[in-house]
Amino acid sequence: MEQEQNKATSGFAIAGMVCGIVSLIPMGLFSIAVAIVAIVLSAIAKSDIRNNNKNGAGFATAGMVCGIIAIVLWVLLIIVISTAILSFA
Repeated sequence: MEQEQNKATSGFAIAGMVCGIVSLIPMGLFSIAVAIVAIVLSAIAKSDIRNNNKNGAGFATAGMVCGIIAIVLWVLLIIVISTAILSFA
């Protein structure tokens, strides 16, 4: 039990989570780029956690989920705007 507490937390997992949260802030194309970075960092973190016996799986999952949600919201927004523009043309 004590060994569990002394494991290091993956820095990639924390960075992925922070980028995922930031990607949810509407900032145009920057949000999409940060969402992609969040997904990539979270995927790297999951591998790092598995291979190096580190903590942070929850952080990595949160980063990946937030990044995916941000991308889905932007795609939906683009579809809605495109549909609105095409319906008036």
